[in-house]
Amino acid sequence: MLIKEAAIIKGDGLLKGQDIKIDENRIAAIGPGLNADRGEEVLDGRRKLAIPGLVNAHTHLAMTLFRGYADDMELVPWLKEKIWPLEAKLNEEDISWGVKLGCLEQIRAGITCYCDMYLFPDETASATKKMGLRAVVGAGVFEIFPELLGGVEPFLRRWQKDELITPAIGPHAVNTCSEQTLLFAKELAEKYKAFIHIHLSETRQEVEELKSRMVLSPVEYLESLGMLNSHLVAAHCVWVSPRDIEKLAAGKANVVHCPVSNMKLASGFSPVERLCSSGVNVCLGTDGASSNNNLNIFQEMKVSAISEKCIRKNPTALPASLVWKMATENAYSCFGLPLGLRAGGLADLSLIDLQRPWFYPENNIVSHLIYSMTGGVDTTIVNGKILMREGIIPGEAEILQSAQERFERLIS
Repeated sequence: MLIKEAAIIKGDGLLKGQDIKIDENRIAAIGPGLNADRGEEVLDGRRKLAIPGLVNAHTHLAMTLFRGYADDMELVPWLKEKIWPLEAKLNEEDISWGVKLGCLEQIRAGITCYCDMYLFPDETASATKKMGLRAVVGAGVFEIFPELLGGVEPFLRRWQKDELITPAIGPHAVNTCSEQTLLFAKELAEKYKAFIHIHLSETRQEVEELKSRMVLSPVEYLESLGMLNSHLVAAHCVWVSPRDIEKLAAGKANVVHCPVSNMKLASGFSPVERLCSSGVNVCLGTDGASSNNNLNIFQEMKVSAISEKCIRKNPTALPASLVWKMATENAYSCFGLPLGLRAGGLADLSLIDLQRPWFYPENNIVSHLIYSMTGGVDTTIVNGKILMREGIIPGEAEILQSAQERFERLIS
């Protein structure tokens, strides 16, 4: 495949007239004047911007079925009264169509890889693979569902060598998993070199409850269990102290900032600038569509930047260039993915239509992507395969209809 005469980001501006040659699932070359081989597919990149694939580093994709179902509630009542009763009804078909619905949305938002934690991980992995996206799929573990524990290791084995799916372990949180369960997750993670994806210090209540029992913060507790390392993907980290931040940095743990969900659930504001300046690798996530309510990393980028400026009363806080890095390079580093617009990188990228008013006047494209982008992803490619071409995704109508039917079944 050859993309002809696209623009790419150079500094904070545009470098136009660049050809991108894709050989199977890798980028073979980038530069002007590249020639197509006989029979090679050629895409017109004129008036379009090629960006590397964005990563949604924390979500619960099947919960896209719950979008709008229980809004404007506090977190604990929201979970206990609305979400958990609905989750008790979920089956494999519900998960499959919920995941496909979430994949549709992410493809349209230029997201080529996501990190998930939920029930029925095999169904999540299978549906994601059918949609063509890349994913780190965590097998959710909760103390209230002890039967899930036995399925984690077989899941890790089944998907260990897949080119699109990276299996992981998803212990829900320190206040919903016993120490035995957390150590079980740690043992399996070490055995299979798997990621541990966990909610950490999301709410003040979580932190205060653990401190009252153990005189430790959630971060300190994980450190005591030997779980702060580069394979830890810690979502939220809203209620973290300076001491916690030092420990996260020293352990090389990864943090996923989810500003929209944190604000919508009134969980608080993560000290993201201090995390970054302390050397913590910070990525971006949407959380589930039931608490966001969309799966759009462009929105997370803008909210991250403007909320941090407001909280710190400093307009220079969390500049656009750093936020862009959180959605791309930091996430690639977190998951060990050889991504990016470069020769040899995996061919995960999107083309954005530059002929939109929010990209004019042409001056600072990174600023436009963070602060003014409201749409325009035209084509999305993952692993060298076109998932959306000029705004069209094959099979979209069937997915929308089936997702609606699954939701109506759940609430009936």
